[in-house]
Amino acid sequence: MAEDPGSMHAPPVLPMAAIDRAHQVLVGRSILVVDDDAVMGKLYSAGLGARGAAVTVVNSSEAALELLVDTEFDLIIVDKSLPGLSGDELVRALRETDQNAMRPIVMVSGHADVAERMVSYDAGVTDYVIKPVSMTELMAKVSALLRHGDALRTSRVRATRAEQEAMRGRLVERAWQPHFQPIVRLADLSVIGYEALTRFADGANPEICFDTARRSGLGPELEIAVLEDALHAAAQLPGGAWVSVNASPSTIMDPEFDRVIATSTTRIVIELLETEPVGDHPDMLDRVANLPGAPLLACDDTGSGWAGLRQLVELRPQVVKLDRALVSGIDRDPTRRALVSGLRHFTNEIGALLLAEGIETVGELDTLIALDVDLGQGYLLGAPMGLEELQRRHANAHVTS
Repeated sequence: MAEDPGSMHAPPVLPMAAIDRAHQVLVGRSILVVDDDAVMGKLYSAGLGARGAAVTVVNSSEAALELLVDTEFDLIIVDKSLPGLSGDELVRALRETDQNAMRPIVMVSGHADVAERMVSYDAGVTDYVIKPVSMTELMAKVSALLRHGDALRTSRVRATRAEQEAMRGRLVERAWQPHFQPIVRLADLSVIGYEALTRFADGANPEICFDTARRSGLGPELEIAVLEDALHAAAQLPGGAWVSVNASPSTIMDPEFDRVIATSTTRIVIELLETEPVGDHPDMLDRVANLPGAPLLACDDTGSGWAGLRQLVELRPQVVKLDRALVSGIDRDPTRRALVSGLRHFTNEIGALLLAEGIETVGELDTLIALDVDLGQGYLLGAPMGLEELQRRHANAHVTS
């Protein structure tokens, strides 16, 4: 149930550029608001409508479900404490439908505690706004979610002929080099593993290259080829460390994946990429359990939204990687510390390791150690490097010691 509108506070003034971007993104967008407070509904309509959005307000979950049968919206805002079917129950029901499985959904709630947030994220919300609502903050979050959705839709467009030819050329020439970034046990700062990354010979952005490969129908082929080279190089990693490799669900389901994994002489951790819904592969757990060498399973980007948290529940991974967004500035933010503490409890309960990626400052490192996070990764602990450079540094370290 919405609070007294008088409790909506005046937010800090944002730079005009940020407000202009939100305005531009909202023009022509359709937004559904589900809130039983008529005054709050009018405030949402006025605030978002003034920036060009077409806002529809309904006062119950049941009305929303009926409307969404034959009407689509770009984004949905839901009040957590709805009468009848609650906001969390509504979100959970929407995520079960094909048309709303990936729809951005923002939960508005007076509950600021971590447990209530986790309930909503587990139900499937994309973002969470705490009352009293700042319309400026809400508009910034809504516009960011809409921009992100636009980027995802763009990425699904088939690659151009030139992009496809360039990607085939990279595959034929195997024009890349494996790089490895250290993974450190935070209790004693010793290196126990490495994440295998890819650097292309022409300097192209790896994320863009892999996205282009998927849009060219060459995604699994490229992933398996770079995996093969990474595992070959990983056999020469110092200290018998394990290697973490990235793979999409489609690649893991490819029979060729078995052949490559079976050649490894190094213990493997598979980081599951969120390039496609895991639900498209209901036998994923059985598949991973029966791979050669019994590799461990890791869920990446945990804390970045509903999809990552839902994967934790469905896949029960042995390694949980905290998203950089949770790690950045954690030493200065009690909310981030509370969320990581909750995930630490979760991983303890399921017997998984908790790994924080993107550690860049001493303050972040010290805070994560205090929160009893198991493993760490980031430029503060070691940058990605080629095998020869890594071996040289390892040899120099031994000489120095």
